[in-house]
Amino acid sequence: MPFLVKPDEKKVSKKVKINEKSHIRLVITNEITGYTIQNLKGLDYVFSDPAVIVPTYRVDVVNYDKNNTEGKIEISFSVTRDAWYNLGKEEKKYKLLNRAFIPKNWDQNLYGAYWIPSYPKFSGMGAFILTRFGERKLPAKPLLTQKLLNGKDIESPRKDENIATDVMIHIGGTYEIMGYDYLGGSYGCFGFIPESNIHKTPELAKKAIKNDTYDDNISNKVWKEITNKILNLSFESKKDIKILLEYRDENLSYKPKFIYEE
Repeated sequence: MPFLVKPDEKKVSKKVKINEKSHIRLVITNEITGYTIQNLKGLDYVFSDPAVIVPTYRVDVVNYDKNNTEGKIEISFSVTRDAWYNLGKEEKKYKLLNRAFIPKNWDQNLYGAYWIPSYPKFSGMGAFILTRFGERKLPAKPLLTQKLLNGKDIESPRKDENIATDVMIHIGGTYEIMGYDYLGGSYGCFGFIPESNIHKTPELAKKAIKNDTYDDNISNKVWKEITNKILNLSFESKKDIKILLEYRDENLSYKPKFIYEE
């Protein structure tokens, strides 16, 4: 599998000639498209449904073949890259962990993709899972911790802190399964967010929470349309699907300022 060098953040839109066989490439960029609301995973909440504001990032679906050696962008959409998790309270303040997937080596940021036709279960939707040499185990930078403040393990900890497994691009935002609505969260995946659930600024996202309008638009229909387009591009021309994750400086990325409880 070929790998690309760490992208120059000032030139993320620069076209690069690809000298390999035809394929469909999902490029998860470091370009922020807005802000959305994400379910906060972690401790059990009985009387509330906690959430945080996170940025969304553009994903380009690029078609490479002999006629498009520099790639043709077929469609674009947005995903979250963060995965905030509540470790508990310390001095009356919650401590959060970002479980976002970060490659161990940014020179190895190109992955294969495997289509899962039913994810989440019983949803009628699917997801793309990242692979490396056909395996779901991806070399990754360790999380800052795998322990809650009370000393217990976080939910679904890594067996090997240097390996992330089952990293996916799947539905996010507010989605529906068997008549029930859910607000998407993450343990280290990329969650699809429709344009209707993306706000230009964190302040506008906060306003949507206050007005209780952040969950008015369901993601299901748009996600199905996008995945169908990607699969058609792949299957019709028998092209593999690859996923490129562009570099992001984690030290400069947006951090949630508040926890919102509904």
